[in-house]
Amino acid sequence: MDAARLEEKYNRELDEMTDEIQSGIKSGKYKLEDIQRVLSKKGKEAADATDQFVRENPWAALGIAAAVGCVLGLLLSPRK
Repeated sequence: MDAARLEEKYNRELDEMTDEIQSGIKSGKYKLEDIQRVLSKKGKEAADATDQFVRENPWAALGIAAAVGCVLGLLLSPRK
């Protein structure tokens, strides 16, 4: 699976999960413990998927990390 499709898949899942959590909180359907359990499970799934992607595409992962580092460096650098 290429990076763009993987990113699109997880963004779509994240949006769905966010909507579900927000509606559940508003209706009183979810308790904090339920939300923590779901987020922990989804976080582990995301970490596993990321690990798999990095193992399959080490150079792409390195490029992505370098690009993110450059952007963060530019955004966090002091302005003159």
